[in-house]
Order: sequence, then C-alpha cells, then structure tokens
Amino acid sequence: MLMDLAAMLSPQNRRLFKFKNLANPEQELLLESFRGSEGLSRAYQFDLLLVCQDSGVELKSMMGQHVVIEIELADGSPRYIAGYLTRFASGGSDGGMAKYTATLNPWFSMLKNRFDTRIFQGNTVEEVVTQVFAMCTAFSKHEFRLSKPLKRYTYITQYRESDFNFVQRLLEEEGMFYYFEHTAEGHTMIICDDSTTLVPLPEQPQIRFHSASVTETADSIIEWNGDRKLQSGKIAVQTFDYRQPNNRLPVAMNSLNQQGDVENFEVYDFPGQYTHGTYDEGEALLRLRVEALELRGKSFRGTSNCRAMKPGYTFELLQHYDHDQGSPEDRQFLLVLVDSEGHNNYLNGQQASYFNTFSCVRKKIVFRPQLTTNRSVISGPQTAIVVGPPGEEIFTDELGRVKIQFHWDRKGEHNDKSSCWVRVAQSGASGGFGSIQIPRVGDEVVVVFLDGNPDRPLVMGSLYNSQNTPPWSLPANKTQSGFLTRSAKGDGGTANFFRFEDKAGAEQVIVH
Repeated sequence: MLMDLAAMLSPQNRRLFKFKNLANPEQELLLESFRGSEGLSRAYQFDLLLVCQDSGVELKSMMGQHVVIEIELADGSPRYIAGYLTRFASGGSDGGMAKYTATLNPWFSMLKNRFDTRIFQGNTVEEVVTQVFAMCTAFSKHEFRLSKPLKRYTYITQYRESDFNFVQRLLEEEGMFYYFEHTAEGHTMIICDDSTTLVPLPEQPQIRFHSASVTETADSIIEWNGDRKLQSGKIAVQTFDYRQPNNRLPVAMNSLNQQGDVENFEVYDFPGQYTHGTYDEGEALLRLRVEALELRGKSFRGTSNCRAMKPGYTFELLQHYDHDQGSPEDRQFLLVLVDSEGHNNYLNGQQASYFNTFSCVRKKIVFRPQLTTNRSVISGPQTAIVVGPPGEEIFTDELGRVKIQFHWDRKGEHNDKSSCWVRVAQSGASGGFGSIQIPRVGDEVVVVFLDGNPDRPLVMGSLYNSQNTPPWSLPANKTQSGFLTRSAKGDGGTANFFRFEDKAGAEQVIVH
C-alpha cells in the first residue's frame, strides 16, 4: 500500500501546484491544498496543507524557511507565490502519509515580531521606511516607484509599536500603497503612490466573462457583480499652528462619487494641531482622504478560475453584457483583493482544482489605502531631560522652546539633536508680557502630548530629583516659598533671590 502511495505521489511535477523549500530543494513535502488572501496594502497569507512520507519533520526547523508555491497557468507557464513559513504544525496522518499544516507570509509580516520606540527627524516617509527595512537587509527586498517628491517631516515617532504597524501606518497616512512581485527565487515589496500606472496581468491581460459551464476550458470569470455603498460626500478639516495662530487653515473638498438624490453628508474632522502649514498642504492631505473615500463608493466583485489573478495588476473584461458596449477605458479594472483556493487532491485521487473570489475597481479610479492602522497613543504625562549642545547651559529659541531627551530614547545622544523644538508652558503667556522661565540643560521636565500624539510633545513644568534638589533645605524650611535663580555659567554664589517666610511671628519678604 505504501509503495503504491509513494509511486502516486512522487511525480509532483505532474500536479497543478508545486511546493519548494528554497533552502532544502530535496525535501519531499508535497502541496495537497492551499487557501490564501492577497490584497493591495495587505500582507498576504496562505494556509497550506502538506503531505509527506516522513512523519518526523522537525517543526522548528521549518520556521522562517523561504519557500515558493508554483502554480501552472492555463497556457502551461508558471506563476509563483514566494514567502516565509511563519507557522508549521503536524496534522496527523492519512493512509500512511503524514500531514502538516503551514502558514506562508511575506517578509514584511515578520516585522510584526519586532517592536521599537525611536525618533526620526528631518526625513521623508520613504527615508523612514528605508531605515526601518535596513534593520533586516537579509530578506527585506523592496522597491519604491513614486511619481512625485515627498514631504519632509520635522519629527516622526515610533512609540512602542511594531515595525510592521509603524510602516503600514506611515504609508496609509502618506497615501502610498504596496503589493508584491514574485519570482522563482523570492518576492519584492513594491511601494507606489499612483495606481493609474499599474500594468496589466502579464500572463492574462484580458479575461472573459463566461457563466459556469462544463464546456468552458479557458480560465475565465464566472460571476461578476457591481457593488455600490453610500459614502459621505464632503470632507472638511482645520488645524491650529502656533506659528500662525490667527489662521486655522480650513480646507474642504467634495467627493466626485455619484450617489443619486442622497444628501451630501459631510465629514468634519480636526486631525490635530499643525497637521498642515499652508492651504496647499491641507488640500493635498484632504485629497488623499477623499480618494480613499471614493474608492469605497463603487467596486466590483466576482468569482473565477483564473489562476493568473493577483492584486496590483489590471485586466480588461471581455464579453460581459454590462460592459461590452462601454468605452475601452471602462472595461479596464484594477485587482484590489484576491482570495484563492487550490487543491492538488493527492489523497483522494481526483483532478486538481482552483477558484478564487476577487474585488476590483475601474483602473481610472485612483486607489488610496484606507486609514485603518492606529498610531500609538501616549495617554498620560512623561518626564524627560532638557538637553542642548555641549557646553551650553541654556538652550532655547525665539519662542522659548527647548530640546529634550526622553528616557525611552536609546539612540538619542543627549544633545541638541535629541528632539524637535518643544514648547514650554508658562504661568502667563500674552502678547509681549507674562512670565517666563526657561528650563535649563539637565533639568527634568514633565511632558504631555497633544491629543496623545507622540509627535506633538509639550513641556508642562519642571521637577526636582536627587541631582537637582530644591533651593533650600526641606523639610526644615517648609514655610518658605519663592524663587532662586542662578547666573548663567555661574555658581551658587551668584544668583537672584525672592523669598517669602510664612512662619507665624517671623513673616518676612526677602529680595536680592
């Protein structure tokens, strides 16, 4: 019996789907079936059922293995799905054959396992992402295909956040999306900002619509349905920038979606302080949000047996009654999501099978990722140390801002490069009058974050600690209050002094 099974299973190359471990090509693991999901701005995942005569495959030896699934297309050419095994488990046996289940993901998914807290200053999103990926150069193959220059940000914080979540969030906020290109040797993450430049499926640029039929032999679409969803018709935002406090920079933009006689619902949002410094920047920000909104308004979904389908590519729909009379442009569609399932059927002797369900939009509709990835929120105050250039005791600018070193920042060097300029709250702050006391280098200060945003720190006050002690001995002088300054680059003997003594019968005010 086992000999018959071995003879049946040995010619893997006669099956529709093949499995190959790139690190161990001779390994006898055969792909019985798979089920997976791929999408634009999504890290794909495939769940595999593998069979083998060896019931003793060491599970931990398969972790992180670089593998490839080869799919034979209708014309006999191959399509590849490459990735890394992030799960491998034994699954019992069937007729003398050991079964294993595994999960296949792109290298990008592996970054869900690495968390960091760090600051990036003066970078574009492309530069930040490149620095994050540089931490894993052994496998982080990626390529930027951008159509325009990117904004340079003063300050970007990754706070207690996985590298995966951090990169995903930055790309969403910047309106950039990604997909993957696969070869027999591996896969590359492609990061883009203009979906209208995406190219047709190289293996099958035109796909027929053909209702399910036993006479149909070519890969085709067998179900096709339009899908409209009610969306808001307008987005409006405004911000506050302390560098131009009298201008809230209100910006509004209407959607171009056609929604019949439905009311044009407005989304008004205050995304935070100083999100945009000019009307042009505000309109660019809003355009990304409107385009993401419009994308949800109309889409198409279907079912097919087309093995060439993959997100990030376009196709022309042929022979569909709703679209044949339209313009050629309206027959061009961009694949956004493909959920697929394939069976080699080694164990039951039936023919191999494949089908998928997919979602797409017209190619002329700009694709923008949805803002679904949440940034980390710092809900309470923290403390930090005031820093400056070497030898500088008081380091500030025209607005009384300071630089700080956070305790969690392991890469900061306790100098004027440790942070952006951070505003300092004072007891009174008016036009040309009020109070002011600049925290000095080495002071410990209390920091809060506007709207909990790690990119928006604000100094609220100063704290004493065992190094920076109160100006007079406590609790012996607990009835005294006041101010004791110190001459810049001076010592304790050169200072200004203003003190109240509130001890009963010994009340006193001293000014020096």
